[in-house]
Formats: sequence, structure tokens, C-alpha cells
Amino acid sequence: MKKLQLLLLTLLIPFLGYTQINTFPWTHDFENGITLEQDTTDNGDWLLAFGSTPSYNTGPQGDHTTGAGIYYYIESSTPNYPNMVFTTYTPEFDVSSTPGQIISFWYHMYGSTMGDLEIGIVDNNGYTFLDLISGDQGDEWKLAYYTIPQTDTFKIQFTGTTGTSFYSDIAIDDLYIGDPYVIGCTDPIALNYDTSAIVDDGSCTYPPCQGFLTSNVYQNCQPNGQALMVFEWTLDTNVSCEPVEFHYWTPFNGPYQYGLNPNSTNFAVNAGTPNMPPNWSVPHFGQVEFADGSMSDTLFYTPYSCIPGCMDSTQVAYNPWATIDDGSCSGTTCDPTTETQITIEIRLDNWPQETGWSLTDGMGGTFNTPDGTYTYNDIGVTYTYTYCVSATGPFEFVLSDTYGDGIQGNGQPNSAGDVVIYDCNGDTITYLSGGTWLDGNQTPVGVSFGTVAYSGPQNGVPCAGPPVIDGCMDPAYVQYNPLANNSAPWLCYWLHTYGCTDSTSFNYDPTATINDIVDTCNYILKIEDDAADGWGNSYIGVSQGTNTWTYTMGSGNYVQNFPLTLETDKPVTVYYFEIPNAQNPDPQQTQFQTYQNSFTLTNADGIILLEEGTNPFANNGLGALQGFKAPFWTTYSATPYCGDYCIPTLLGCTDITAFNYDSTANTDDGNCIPVVLGCTNDLAFNYDSLANTDDGSCVAEIIGCMDPTAFNFNPSANVNDQLSCIPVIYGCMDDTMFNYNAAANTDDGSCIPVIFGCTDISAFNYDSLANTNNGSCVSVIYGCTDLTAFNFDPNANTDDGSCVPEVLGCTDPTALNYDSIANVNVGCIYTILGCTDPTMFNYDPTANTDDGSCVPVIIGCTDPTALNFNSIANTNSGCIYTILGCTDPTAFNYDINANTDDGSCIPVIIGCTDPVALNYCDTCNTNSGCIYPVYGCTDPTMFNYDPLANTNDGSCVPVIIGCMDATQFNFDPTANTPSGNCIPYAFGCMDSTQFNYDPLANTDNGSCIPFIYGCTDATALNYDPLANTNDNSCIPFIYGCTDSTQFNYNPLANTDNGSCIPFIYGCTDAAAFNYNPSANTNDNSCCLISGCTDSTALNYNQFACFDDNSCITIITGCTDVSAFNYDPTANVTDSTACLYDAGCYGGPGVPYWLNDQCYAWVIDVDNSCCTDDWDSYCVNLYDYCQQGMPTNIEELLRENDFVIYPNPTKDIVNLAYKINAKIDLYGPLGNLMVSGDNIKQIDLNAYSNGIYVLYVTYNNKTIIHKIIKQ
Repeated sequence: MKKLQLLLLTLLIPFLGYTQINTFPWTHDFENGITLEQDTTDNGDWLLAFGSTPSYNTGPQGDHTTGAGIYYYIESSTPNYPNMVFTTYTPEFDVSSTPGQIISFWYHMYGSTMGDLEIGIVDNNGYTFLDLISGDQGDEWKLAYYTIPQTDTFKIQFTGTTGTSFYSDIAIDDLYIGDPYVIGCTDPIALNYDTSAIVDDGSCTYPPCQGFLTSNVYQNCQPNGQALMVFEWTLDTNVSCEPVEFHYWTPFNGPYQYGLNPNSTNFAVNAGTPNMPPNWSVPHFGQVEFADGSMSDTLFYTPYSCIPGCMDSTQVAYNPWATIDDGSCSGTTCDPTTETQITIEIRLDNWPQETGWSLTDGMGGTFNTPDGTYTYNDIGVTYTYTYCVSATGPFEFVLSDTYGDGIQGNGQPNSAGDVVIYDCNGDTITYLSGGTWLDGNQTPVGVSFGTVAYSGPQNGVPCAGPPVIDGCMDPAYVQYNPLANNSAPWLCYWLHTYGCTDSTSFNYDPTATINDIVDTCNYILKIEDDAADGWGNSYIGVSQGTNTWTYTMGSGNYVQNFPLTLETDKPVTVYYFEIPNAQNPDPQQTQFQTYQNSFTLTNADGIILLEEGTNPFANNGLGALQGFKAPFWTTYSATPYCGDYCIPTLLGCTDITAFNYDSTANTDDGNCIPVVLGCTNDLAFNYDSLANTDDGSCVAEIIGCMDPTAFNFNPSANVNDQLSCIPVIYGCMDDTMFNYNAAANTDDGSCIPVIFGCTDISAFNYDSLANTNNGSCVSVIYGCTDLTAFNFDPNANTDDGSCVPEVLGCTDPTALNYDSIANVNVGCIYTILGCTDPTMFNYDPTANTDDGSCVPVIIGCTDPTALNFNSIANTNSGCIYTILGCTDPTAFNYDINANTDDGSCIPVIIGCTDPVALNYCDTCNTNSGCIYPVYGCTDPTMFNYDPLANTNDGSCVPVIIGCMDATQFNFDPTANTPSGNCIPYAFGCMDSTQFNYDPLANTDNGSCIPFIYGCTDATALNYDPLANTNDNSCIPFIYGCTDSTQFNYNPLANTDNGSCIPFIYGCTDAAAFNYNPSANTNDNSCCLISGCTDSTALNYNQFACFDDNSCITIITGCTDVSAFNYDPTANVTDSTACLYDAGCYGGPGVPYWLNDQCYAWVIDVDNSCCTDDWDSYCVNLYDYCQQGMPTNIEELLRENDFVIYPNPTKDIVNLAYKINAKIDLYGPLGNLMVSGDNIKQIDLNAYSNGIYVLYVTYNNKTIIHKIIKQ
């Protein structure tokens, strides 16, 4: 519509024509609507326009004169590109009396695919080039200024050429021809103000408001994990620049504008929210806008992670990556005068999403966790919460379930949930499964409470400090007590002696008091991404002691492995830090990404120490890494064990000279066998049945004929096969020879070759040299053998002199040319009678003998029906036939073709023969002078009066005066007579709040475009092609590697230029065995020790990292000489393979016990099951063990039975018994760990691996059991 409006404007106010101009100055601003002269040979016309052009991101927003007037331009939209030419001319000027004039005008050339504007002079000498302006000149009007060359009369020619797309609108305005004037900066406050300048050329420069004297950006970490970004600056006090706005953005968010005070020197903004950490890996930008519209330098800063946690490395809760101390290190954070601390443990059942809870703290505070907070990922998970509650008033805990079945689980063992609340001393205050909580009806309930369960008012207790435990706190002494918290040096008096304490080991040291364990060992951290799209900003942190490592995974990999060297018996913690992806900060997307991630920490033997995310993409993330929630990380802990220096006893022959020497054995078992040399191959000729070591003397048996006179004598044979000997037979052995002897086995040189031919002496082709008749003999046949003779005989092979020569001629005596001596007939001519005169009617060209029958030719009409039939003619020609008709040329029906009048002539009657005519004549036969009705309005006062009409048809229409142009704004559809007052449509946007508001429009065409703020610089990083209003937010491209996972990552770059070099981890030490010349990042994997690296080998060297092929294969078997199936060849003990005599009366172990753990457990629990009878009680115990001990075992026990399970254990060990007993547990070093009466459960999680001794005292007697923690 805008284009139609512009076209109408151009059509309504055409170029009116100029006379030659000789009065100056001459100006033209197009405000009068007068165009310049258009070229008729180019691709189109220049147009008048006001406001913006129809295309976005090209053309001016208004004219140069007032901003709201008219300008002259080229519209480059389809079909006016690419490279379309538009030419226009000024009027003709005469400067003969006023030389030295100049021309100036303003031009606008804005667009990413801008073309060219050429300016030239056209005079009597032709065309003179002045200038060519090319390419995008920015969204602004610019001045062009030229001196007119020496001439008298001329025109200015403007030739615009569009670019490669519609982004190439070209406009001109405010043309001037006259005396020269000074151009320059006309702004008095500018640095380069020119007092003589008449026209401002846009060259003004101003004091640098946009510059800072100094600037700085830093961050403060907030307790909730946010980063407070602080931007600071100082300004030049000599320049009056007032900050008005601060612009803040990241590559993926913003920009955001914030108001500033006039004297502001800083601005702070929180990056991220309490529920969402910021995008740590991307820069954050800031820029100050001043009152004059100028912008400051861009400040940027890439924040580090704000991670709240315990920053005290001596505390159990220490987080090595924490940057904010949140008070979580140890002890209570409650006010001891008014508050006390409680700990709530919530174990969720199979439907965690149904569970919600609230806590009232007795001080007016309430803590809520609504249903839906937990997900299927939390099935069976125990969450621990710590709160401060009133020290004097009661608190209450309320548990809810939306389904109405409580947290009883699905009925399977251990599927039910529970809630336990502890005081700050670790004692239980209340627990749901105790059955003391109440439902809504005040009925006591347990885990199947229905929809709600109330703990009732509960009270905490004052927090008591840990009891003082005196003891030796130096682990170098035997008396070391890990539970001691008060050092008593006098209790440390016996230093440990390190060595192998395993009495079954080869290097057992009876003087050692502590096992000498391996300090460090190698582990592999494997991280995975099932989608291979990278971990985003998430990463793994590994911490052990003072050592920390971090790992992440870039896109394109499913699995990556990283080597780690860990210390033995020192806890290692894996932190999974979950950070939203900078490109996609949606928490749900981050959680889905987490479901794809997993890790495994495995030692050199393939034993998993820690793992998580074992089931990526499982239903609802079950088995995957923890979903997205504060505090944005999850920890996993375990203690690695690197083994000890004990060497297993390997029995075998250790005599290196013995036949059965075992290089892996370290203890001789007395079974050495001496070496007996000889041939040990029982198939050999000289096999020695007494030899056990082959000396290479074996000779293979060769059976054959050993008779030297025989044809097949074998000189290599050592076993004679007399029956196989063959006598020598001489003869010709060539089966192609004439005298071949099939029985001969020895050729005597007598062979005669075969000569094929005819051997019949009477034959025509007898061959005296042939010895083998080949059937080719031909009998003698006599006759003429001359091919040219008359009597040639093709069957004859012997000429008998009878040949007769050929005589050619006609041998037929009836022919005209008969030859009596000819014997070969050829060319006979016979008589043909007929007319031989070619001029005659019946001439016969085949006749050779005239028979007098010739008839002369007579030409005439031979058709008897013709008017001129000739009965004597024999050659037809010129027949004339009768044509009947009127032969009178004056008659109406005269027939020019008739030759015989048939009396049908009709006279001519002239008149109107059209029956619809007013003067129709029904007797006339020649039409002339018809008069027809002319219908119409015959009233001369009417609008449609028809002076030609002779018949009024009632169609008269009265005259209606109005605008009849349907393209006009005031078009009157009822008018039939133009009034001359038509008003053209002015289409455009009539909404003054819109970007393209047109004040001259009278018809809104729906083209309104809202203001879209953004970066309009197409060369900028954040160029917004949709923006129409530049908000000064443009960010320049900074090229470099933007992948933070790459070796040459550039944190300042915002545009990747493909230069990224991946980290190539490897050994960079050229002296190492595994030196990698391609590696650019040392991964601490350099190997300087060689040896056997096969952990399955007997001589495995755990310190070796380079295999030198020295590995000795392990032979596994039962090495216990007391076992039934002792294997003397085994060098590695497989205790599971040994069979022992259980010595029991009955049961599944009779007669041998093949390491049946449940059987061993039963006879250990109740020895009578071995010594007496395997009764139903023993069977019940055995079945109970086989079923995984699913219920309370005390229900099965006899009075004096004592059960320990699980044993071995990794943490919790349960003690089941019915008697009253005192329990004492001693550690691997002999120190007392636990002591008390009727203890039913011991937690060894915090203690080291090893063998613990349990003393059970009851009825004045003591029973000793071993507990293994591993």
C-alpha cells in the first residue's frame, strides 16, 4: 500500500518541465512534489517518498530537509534487483555568465547489499564523470559537494544501480547549484567547530563522554549461590557527561536497561537466582549510556562459580570447591539460649511424588515441602534435614500422602519409608514406624497412615558436646585409638613394626604389628554421556586429602576415561556439579541432561569403588544421577584400598635345573623331577620313552623301498617296505610317440614320433613318409581337370587328355541368331511381331519385326456423353459437357458457369431484405438501404442522452456529480459526472505510536510496524535483523576458540573461528615409556617404571605402568594341602575351589564342604547342626540364609544361638541373640572400639577395613567371633 501511495504521488505531481535555468542559487527539496526528468531507456523511474521506504533495514526514515518532508529515491524491492539501473536528470543550467558554480546534494545509501550512485555532467561535449559512491554508507544522510567543470550549459545526471537484494534503496534530497560555500562542523560545542562553515558535513567531534579514566569489574558471592556483579568506573571531571542508563547483557540474555543517577560511578547486578546459578562459563557485559546519547566502553567479566559449603579442610563436611562458607562445617548454628537443633531423616517409599511434609518450629516458623517435590528418582532415597527449633516450646512434624496409603511401599522387603527425628546429641526423639504418631482421627498410626500423620508436640534437648576420650592419637603406635579426641602421649609407647602380618603369605613377618599396605594405586574415572552432546557446564570434582581434580566431557563423545592415582585407606569424595547450560538454562532440560550423564571410579582390577548414573534414560530417571535442585551438586564417598605387600605362598619346584621347575613358585614343595634328555616324540624313528625333555634328536620315520635295484628305491627311507618295490622296465614312455610302451617305467630313448598321412600306395595322395594312416587317402578319378574346358570334371583328380574348349553362341536353331558351332548357349534373339512405328497410335516398343498393323493417331473427344463427342477419335482431348442454368447476365440468378440456358432466370428486385429492419421488403431479392432501430435515452437533459438513438428504451439516468476515480480517497460510487475534486489515497500507518507512523496518511493500510529495539549493525555479533531501532547494544565480533573444553579456549572470544585445538591428554615427558609427542596437556600418566602390568599375572607389578612382557600366567587352584582336592600345580590360591571335610553328621556339606557360605554360617551359628543332626531347625536357618535373611532372625534362634550378619560387611553389622550379653569389639590394632550391653547393631562405616574381634560375654563365659570389614 505504501508503494501504491508513492506511485500515486508521483503520478499526480509529474515533472512539469523546466525552462533553461540561468539564475542562481538554484535549490530543489522536492517538497513541491516535482520530480526530475526520467530516463526512458533504463530499468525504471525514481520515485517521490516521505517517511520510511517500504523495505526494512534499508532507505531513510525521513527526508533530509525536515525529517517529515519528501525525498527522491530508488525502490529496490522485487523486481528492481539485482543490478537494475535508474537514471534521472536535473533541468538544464546555463552558467556561461556565472562560471565557478558548485553542485551539492544530500544522499542516503543504507543497506547490507547496497549498490552504486554515479554523478555526472551532460553537456554539448557529452558525459563527464564526477563521482561514484558505492556500498553501505550507514543509516544517515550525507553531503556530496562538487565543483562544476568548465562548460556553458549542462544537466546533472544521477544514475543509481541496485545491489544484489532489496537492501539497496538509494535516496537524494536538497539539491543546490550556486556559488561555493564552506562545509564543516557547525556545532559550537564540538572540538572542531568551524565558524566559517555554512553547512554541517557531519564531521563534528566531541569530548569523549564514552571513555572511562579507570574501570573495574568484580564479583561478590552471595550465600544463596548468586554472584553479585559489581561494575565500577571513574569519569574525566573536565568533561560534563552524565550517566543515565546502565546496559547489562550476556551472549544469551538481555540486554537489560537500568536507570543511573547523574553522578553514578558503579552499578551492581545479581547474576543468577537462588534457584538457578548464573552461566559461569560466559562473559557478562556492561555499558554506560550518557545523557548525550553516547555509549561508554564495554566492560566485561566472566564470573567464577559461587558454591556455598564448608571451607574448613579439617572438617568432615569440607567441600574443596566451596567459595562461600555457609556454616555447614560442624556443630550447630542454632542460638544456644533460645534454640536447639534437630535432624530429620526421611526415607521415601516407591511413590516419592505423593509425599509432602511440614515442620512448625515452636517459634512461629513453618517449613514446607509440598507433594510433587520428590520424583521417581528419589525411590528409596533418605534425605536429611537440619533445623533450629525452640528450646522451650514444642515443635511438630506433619507428614502427608496424596494417594492415601502412607509410605508403606509396595509390600516388598525394605520398600516402606520412614521418618526419624534426632536431637542434636544423636538420640532419637520420635519415629513414624514406632506407631506413636496420630492420623486425622487421633488414631495411632505407622507407615501406612493414610493421608496424614502428626508427630504430635515434640521437644528437643540441649546439645551436649562430644565426650572426652583420652587416647593415643598417633597412628604410628600400636596403641592408636581412632575414637580418641584428647591426646594422651603417655599412652603411645609401642611403635608399629610394618610388615606382612598374613601368616599364610610367603613374606610373613611374625614381628610385624601392622600390615604394610600399598600407599597409592591407579584408578580410572570413566565419565559417560549417552547422548554424546556434552555435559554443558556440569562437571565432576574428585577430592582426596589436599588433592583435587575436575573433569567434564565435550560434545561428540559417549565415553572418556581419566587416570587417577589415589591413596589407600583415605576417603575419596566425588562431587557432581550440575550447572545449567549457558545456551539452555532451563532446569528441566538440565535435569534431562543429567539423566544422560554417569560416572564410574574403578581400580586396576576392574573393581568399582564408586559409580552413579548406572541406568541412563530409565523410567523417570530411576538409577540416573540426581536431578536438578539446590545446592547444585551431589557427593559420593568411599575409601580406596590399594592392597598390601604380602606375597602369597606359591608352592612348586624351585630347582631351576629340574624338569618341572616353576618360575612362579616361591616355596619348594619337594616334587622336583630331574631332566632326562632324548627324543620325546612317540611318532619319531628314535622315540625314547624314558626321556622327559626333548633334545632335538628326533628323527622322523621314513617308510619306503630300500632295494637299490628297484625302480622306486628310496635312499632316505629308514623303514623298508619290500612289497612296495617295483622292477625296472625299459621302453618309450612318451605317450605321444608312435612306439609308446605303456608298461615301461624307464625311458630308453627309443621313441619315434607319430607322422600322420595316407599310407595306401594305390591312393591318389599316398605319403611314403607317413607311419600312421589318418584316413585321408583319396582314390584316383580320371577326367578333364582344366577349369576353362567345356567338359571340365570337378570330380576328376587325374587328367586323361579329353578336354574340349568352350565355344560361345546361340545354340537354339529357332533363334534369329542361331550358331551351329557353339557349344555354350548365350545371347539368343527370338522374333517379336508388332507395330514398330513410334508415331503410330499402336506402336509396340518390344516388337522387332513389323507386322503391318500400325494405326495412325486421331485426337478428339471420345466421350459419347460430351457435347463434342468424336466417334473416329482414338485419343481423348477437349470434351465439353452440358452445364444448365441462367445464361442471362442481367438476371438476379445469372450463372456465369452455365453453357445451356434452362429457362430459370429471375429478374433483380432491390430493397431491404432484413426482416428485423424497420424498412424490411419481403418481395425484394437484393438487399439495400436497411434502417435498424437504435435504442437508448432520447432525453437530451439526461446523463446518458444518446443523440443517435431513434427508439427510447427507458434507460435515461439523471446527472450525478462527484469523484468518479475509484483509486481516490473520496471516490463516490453513485457519481456519473466528475466533479474535479478527487482526493488521492494517502496510504500508510496512522498509529502515531508505531515505528513507521505517517502523518500524511488518510487511510491506514495495516502496515504499522512497532518499534523493535536491538542491534541494527549487520556486522555486529548480536545483529538483530528484526530490529528497526538501534539501541546501541551491538557487540563486536571477537574471533577465537569459544569451546571452554578446548586447549586454546579464549574466554574473550564470542565467535568461534574454527581454531579450537582439543586437549590431547597424554604423557609429555620424552623420557617416559609412554611419551606421546602429540599430547599438549600432561595428564600425569607418564610411565617411568616398566614391569608386568597385567593385574591378573602372578608377578604383577602395581608400580609398573609400562608392560615389558615379563608377566607370568597365574595357575589358579586349591593350594591348601589339607583340602581334599589340593592342586600341587596351582600357584594362586582359589579358596572357593577347595573341598574340605566338614566333619558333620549330616546336611548339604556331607561329606565335603565346598565353600557353601550358608552351610558354614549355620554350623557356625549352631554347632549342633554339625555334631548332632541336621534337623528342621538347621534347615530353617539354612533356608533363611539362602533367602537373604529377609526377617528378624531372632524369631528362628534357639536360646544360646548367636548370629552375626552380614559378615563380611562394608558398614552395618547386625547381632542377633536372645540372651543378655555384654558386647566388646576390638579393632584390627587391638584397640577397644565398641563396648556395651545387649548391642544389636554396630556401624563400621567410619572405620578402616580389616579384621575385628567380637567378644560376647554371657552366663560367665565368653565367645569370640571375627568380623571382617571390606
